[in-house]
Amino acid sequence: MATSAHHPHRLTRKELRQPDEFMSFFEAAGDYVANHLMRVILAAVAVVVLVFVGVGARFYVSHQNQAAADAFYQAINLLDRKDDAQAAAQFTALANDHPSASLGRLASFYVANAELAQNEPAKARIALQKYLEAEDRPRFRELALMQLGVASEDSGDYAAATKAYREAAGLKGPEQGRAEMNLARLQVRGGDKAAAISTYQRLLAENPDGPNSGAATEALAQLGVSASRQAPAVSEK
Repeated sequence: MATSAHHPHRLTRKELRQPDEFMSFFEAAGDYVANHLMRVILAAVAVVVLVFVGVGARFYVSHQNQAAADAFYQAINLLDRKDDAQAAAQFTALANDHPSASLGRLASFYVANAELAQNEPAKARIALQKYLEAEDRPRFRELALMQLGVASEDSGDYAAATKAYREAAGLKGPEQGRAEMNLARLQVRGGDKAAAISTYQRLLAENPDGPNSGAATEALAQLGVSASRQAPAVSEK
């Protein structure tokens, strides 16, 4: 049997459509790549922007901290030279210009010291209250509370002074003994003899050989509590 002649392969309709499908695929792929390239480009731009923002922010913070340090140093020098009015003004400006900086917050404490040196207890109280609103470190709070007690006493607000000394004593820092002595003194002034005796006895019980023990013993004697009665009174607490 004679074999049939070989005819060229004719593309079927399906095969004829394949180039269109391939083209559609590549076009779709191209669009996909283009879209993703745009995302990549945008992401790259965002990264660059973030880098510049980060560097700029770090530079800005560094610059601000340096400016705060310079202003603080100048104000401290004024305070050392007993130029209290200028020191208060310099510290106030520092606190206002750099409220988020550590030295900016600390400046309010030094404003109060400068105001107390000028016999301006009311202004000192405002500065100390502002400082205490932002300061949570026990040592600095203790010092500020002690100064607030002084400023409140000088202002004639003995209730506020009593509260400040009691809070300072409660922090149990280096100023605890002095805070308790001041607290007991105001308790006597307010007529609360029993509370004063308790405060003096607590001071002696916690630190019998401390720098305030002699004054506390003498104060108790003036309140009618003899040295021989002090130990039993403490042991009951």
